Amino acid sequence: MRKFERVYMRTLRHIYDTEKQLVASLSLISGSVADVRLTGTLGDILRQSEEQTQRIERIFSVLYLEPRTEASWVTTALLRDAWDANANRLEGGTQGCAAALLALKRYEITLYESLLRWSEQLQLDEVVPDIRRSIAEELVQASALSDLAYAEDPNDLAIAHSEHAALH
Repeated sequence: MRKFERVYMRTLRHIYDTEKQLVASLSLISGSVADVRLTGTLGDILRQSEEQTQRIERIFSVLYLEPRTEASWVTTALLRDAWDANANRLEGGTQGCAAALLALKRYEITLYESLLRWSEQLQLDEVVPDIRRSIAEELVQASALSDLAYAEDPNDLAIAHSEHAALH
């Protein structure tokens, strides 16, 4: 049981660190975003991450623990990728930034789903609704980022049409 508790706490601390990193980083990233849709999505993610941080702090309090993070290097790397893609608009831009953040959302969903299953197993009924709400929000955010990451660029279509015309 001790190993299980350690894994649960480590996952909780990783998701807490992830949300804290998002809150700290998104305003910096969104400040240099050119795409209005991505700016709006980043604003939504920022607000929800602030709320999710509070929910995680409530989980710590239910467990009678002081909120503490454990460095999530996955989050750090994906946020750096998002920043780099946004900063280098020629090689990634909006789509690259959205794709990196989408990968981060998938990581978060995995962490939250693990916490949900383990919380149910431990019969921590008071934290289950907060975790479920966070998962639902993450899925909405992932959907919005997916639309941006896989949107067709009108310039790509124009190039494809001109190449097609040149071949025929």
